[in-house]
This record gives sequence, C-alpha cells and structure tokens, in this order.
Amino acid sequence: MNIKATEDAPLLDVLVKAFPESNKTHLKKAVRFGCVAFRGAVLRHPGFLIKAGQEISFKKYGERDTCREKPPFRVLFEDDEIIAVFKPAGILSTGRTTEKIRSMFGAVNKYVLEKSRGNRRAYTVHRLDREVSGILLFAKSEQSRNFLQENWDRVEKHYYALVQGVPAKKEATLRSWLKENARQVVYSVPEEEEGAKWSITHYKIIGSFVWNGEEAPRQDALFSLLRIRLETGRKNQIRVHMSDMGCPIVGDRKYGADASVRRAVRLFAYSISFPHPLQQRRVNLEISLPAHFTYITTQTEY
Repeated sequence: MNIKATEDAPLLDVLVKAFPESNKTHLKKAVRFGCVAFRGAVLRHPGFLIKAGQEISFKKYGERDTCREKPPFRVLFEDDEIIAVFKPAGILSTGRTTEKIRSMFGAVNKYVLEKSRGNRRAYTVHRLDREVSGILLFAKSEQSRNFLQENWDRVEKHYYALVQGVPAKKEATLRSWLKENARQVVYSVPEEEEGAKWSITHYKIIGSFVWNGEEAPRQDALFSLLRIRLETGRKNQIRVHMSDMGCPIVGDRKYGADASVRRAVRLFAYSISFPHPLQQRRVNLEISLPAHFTYITTQTEY
C-alpha cells in the first residue's frame, strides 16, 4: 500500500500515523526488515525524513523486496563520502526521468540509499552531457558536495575526443566567452557580455586516422584523436571549441559534425583528479579508452 505524508516527519512517525493500531516496536521491525520503500529504494532507518506530500510504499513481511546492494552500474571508486561511476553515453547525468529515460543520479541515489539503509543519499557534484561517456562523480553528503564544488578549481579533468579533420596546431589552448541561446545551443561570442562565461580548453593531437580505425599520417588523416584538459567546465565547452576550430567531434551533429556518421558523440571523460573532502590526499581516477572509439566507417556504424 502507498502512504502519503501530510507533514514533514521521520519515517517512524509517518507509519505510526498510518497504522495507529500498531505499536512502535512492531513498526521499527518492519522498517528494519525492508518493508518500506521510497522512490524505489528500500528504507531501513526509522528516522529517515519524509517530507509533506512525499509517498512511501509499505509491504507486508512476506511481500517485501530484498535490498539489492550490488549496483547496476560500474563503480570506479567508493568510500563513505564519495562515489565515482562510469556513465555510458545516452544516459542523463541527472534530471527528470521516466522508465524509458534513465539518469545516473537516480541509479546511484537508489544504490546509496539501500546500501546505507536510508542513512545516506547521493548528491550531484558535476555533470556530463547526455551524449558523453566516462567518469562521473557524486558525493554522499551535502558537506562533501559543497567542498568539491567550492574547490572545483583544484579538480583536473581529462577527455579523449575524436574529431573530424586535423587541427592546424598539434597542441594549443582555446579560449572564448560562451553563451547559451533559447534552443539550448552554446556558442562563442567575441567579448564579454551579459550571460557569457569565460572558458579555456587545452588539447593535444595523439593520433590520426582514416576509415575503419586505420592509422594514417596527419597529412592524409580524416579524423584526429585528441587528449583534452579542461581549465574551466562550461556546458558543451569542448564540443563548441572543437567546432569553432573547424574540427567538430565525430557524431556531434548539434555542433556541425558530418550527418552521414552515426549520431554518437565521440567524447570520453577518461580521467579525474580531485582533493578528498575529508582526507588530506588527492584521489586520481583513470579508465581506458573504449574499444573501437576511433573506428568509423563510411556507413553509420560505430
């Protein structure tokens, strides 16, 4: 059965109000045995705060769901304060979702809630574009989230990007003011103006290719593999800067890529380094470039 809270209250108080004939000891046991769920996650802490208007589900002992603590995603790092996961392309980092549109936040939050028995939840630290895959970081407390966001200038992020053509320089830094229009398209403007944000992107060519992932000298290449370091983290920053220099990311039709290639943005967040919120150390995470990342055919395969 579903129970809607009429006021902000701990889970146990919500249950006492819904089941006045039951004693608190019985209801505490029901919570501990996994009979209560909130937004798809099993709650096992009687003190978990339920806000007015929120709905929980209650099942009898024999009908309850077992807590699945094995996450349905790849965990790259986890401790009591932070969790880093692999986000596949095509999945939202966060935001409103349906059964057909999933988000990494929803999956990670459910996992953290279940594993901590309702004592912890996930907090969004940063985002990757829906079309981008790679390392995504979440905090497990508001304090850790705030620390990471306030110290974001100490975070180092690196990407691989497969772009069309060959940049004029083997290694360079791109700088511009970025704005976003009503159609959610980001673009560069020549000078500072209202709503514009300064952005800096560093890149280096590390490979050049023709069709089917075959390596080729730069003068014959159709595609270039770049290693990219962000100095600022603006929305669509890498995608806009690559397009600005005439080398849009392969598959990124939003920013001018060839429409004959499958619409799958070849941008991969492979490395992140950040100061730990509580420990006096840095956490350094890196994952390998996906197989076939540089494999492009004249058809729409990837």
